[in-house]
Amino acid sequence: MQIQTRTGSPALQNGLLFGIILGVIEIVLTLTLGNIGFLICLLLYLGLVGFAGYRASARTGRVSTGLVAGLFVGLLSSIIGSLGLFLYTLPNVDTLRQLLQQQANTFNQQGLAINYTNNAVIGLLVLLLVILIVASSLLALGIGAIGGAIGKGNAPAQPTPYPPYPYPGQYPDPKYMPPSAYPPNAYIPPQSYTPPQNYPPKPEDYMTPPSQENKQDGA
Repeated sequence: MQIQTRTGSPALQNGLLFGIILGVIEIVLTLTLGNIGFLICLLLYLGLVGFAGYRASARTGRVSTGLVAGLFVGLLSSIIGSLGLFLYTLPNVDTLRQLLQQQANTFNQQGLAINYTNNAVIGLLVLLLVILIVASSLLALGIGAIGGAIGKGNAPAQPTPYPPYPYPGQYPDPKYMPPSAYPPNAYIPPQSYTPPQNYPPKPEDYMTPPSQENKQDGA
């Protein structure tokens, strides 16, 4: 059985995947459902950012991976949502300027002179969207870290690393080489064995003479 390994950055993969999905959903729900759609997007934002952090850390076993994944989701989704909102508002900038001017007229009655132009409205909109992107990214850092802390406990056990084999030219491994003074003494071959002189003895040296045997029999 072959085991397929997944390559690439888990933080980047999950961040791009859920960031694009969340950004598209935010545009659709906000433009179709209004305030209700905004609340649904907020709940989806919390869930998807945390899930992306959990999923990324479950692959690496590090909380930092989930934190980065959450950052990518929050940053990318807020950029996509802000861009969609900007493109939707740009053709209707006159209507938005009139609404803002009506609210400003209430302050003009108190002696303040506030007059909105289309360029001023566009500038305020861009500033508001930039603040929204920064706030969304910072919030995603915390949510991604929480999801990463949960996913860290479900990460697969890392294999025990083994020492690498020596490279060619390094064999044998220096740590397995004998000491420099080995063997401690020079090898001396055994000397040839020299038997003692007059060995083996002659038969007459250990045989009893016949005269002594007769004396012993007569006794």
